[in-house]
Amino acid sequence: MAWFKVDDHFWSHPKTAALSDAATALWLRAGSWSAGHLTDGRVPVSMLRFFRARRRSADELITAGLWSLDGETFVFHAWADYQPSKEQVEAKREATRSRVNAWRERQGNGVTNASTDEGRNAPPDPTRPDPTPLSTSDEVESRPRKRATRIPEPFILTADMRAEMHADCPGLDVDHATKQFVDYWRAASGRTATKKDWIAAWRFWMRRDAERTMPGGRPRPLTRTEQNLSIVAELEARESAAQKGLTA
Repeated sequence: MAWFKVDDHFWSHPKTAALSDAATALWLRAGSWSAGHLTDGRVPVSMLRFFRARRRSADELITAGLWSLDGETFVFHAWADYQPSKEQVEAKREATRSRVNAWRERQGNGVTNASTDEGRNAPPDPTRPDPTPLSTSDEVESRPRKRATRIPEPFILTADMRAEMHADCPGLDVDHATKQFVDYWRAASGRTATKKDWIAAWRFWMRRDAERTMPGGRPRPLTRTEQNLSIVAELEARESAAQKGLTA
């Protein structure tokens, strides 16, 4: 998906504040069309009919300095300063296509093992584009808000995640519990079926499973901390009993 970026002060800029509604609509439609078709801000004059616009609206944009006319083509002013070029968009698409193909090759039964370097749970979702120029001296970095999403496809169980659960919950069948986690949330619907941090949700699910009885009715194994506490409690009980015997 290509984005046509519009600055949030567009409506109040001296060049645009005096534009008619028709000219403003034409500028937005033409910009969206150019971004979607990767024409680098060049719009054929013949597209006016497609946009349901009149030539006087185009002339208004030219007068305002937002467009120029090159033969039979309207040209957006400073398109490359504010919008990604065709080459940039195509390079990004190719990189995304390569990552997705690599994930599909590793996919298997909803749970895929991967190393830490490979381990990411989903391709990046499209975010709201930064409306500031791409390269200016006073450019300010903007960080998109993290949004709740459906469970990633595929959900990748990394070596580090597996080691963490083996240490925290010894005896837990991590693969089986993860498959249940994935199947449950893929089938779920509604607002609760989206999470901002699926790794945290997975940890919670694993620890909750470990707190329950193991398959077959067997009690779950004690963690190392619990084992140490049990030994300390036993020694204290013996010491207490010995002292009572001495004072009896």
